[in-house]
Amino acid sequence: MKQKPILTQRQQEIYDFLKEKILKRGYGPTVREIGTQFGIRSPNGVMCHLKALERKGLISREAHMSRAIQLSDQPISRSSLPNVGRLTSAAPLDVLDRGDQIDFAPLFENEDNFAVTASGETLADLYIADGDTVVIRRGKSASDGDIVLAAIEGQDPILRVYTKDGAKVKLEASGKIKAIVSNAVTILGKAVAVIRKY
Repeated sequence: MKQKPILTQRQQEIYDFLKEKILKRGYGPTVREIGTQFGIRSPNGVMCHLKALERKGLISREAHMSRAIQLSDQPISRSSLPNVGRLTSAAPLDVLDRGDQIDFAPLFENEDNFAVTASGETLADLYIADGDTVVIRRGKSASDGDIVLAAIEGQDPILRVYTKDGAKVKLEASGKIKAIVSNAVTILGKAVAVIRKY
């Protein structure tokens, strides 16, 4: 039976914090987040604790990647899928494994990305259906045609298509749903991906 490594109280606290963040939100905290949580002002102080946890076999870290802390007793997150080729109407897909990969890691590693669940058919013309997961990148600006998460005059945020309309903003939806035109629109972010499970 593998012996459990002996940790200092602070190492145990940091490990518990890492574990909670990774299990609850799917990725680990930054060095800054750890420092803030435990009142450690120096990034080097945080790194010393992380290196100790790594030496003791509790975590692993990938160099040059943000949020790349993994728990050693958890399966490593898979963030890429094999790309088996582009489908065309003229030719069948005849090569099933070319070794190419599509990497989805940027969707999960970017600190400004978060997800919302689409509700209803307000963006059905853009193939965003009820229950789809929309990945949003935080930001306060948008360009015409962007799908944005926006709040109007303090109301609950909505997903709409952004268009600048003079001094006002027009937020459009699909079909016969009336567009919202207002000068009190707060952009919370814009869509960077849509994920649908079948």
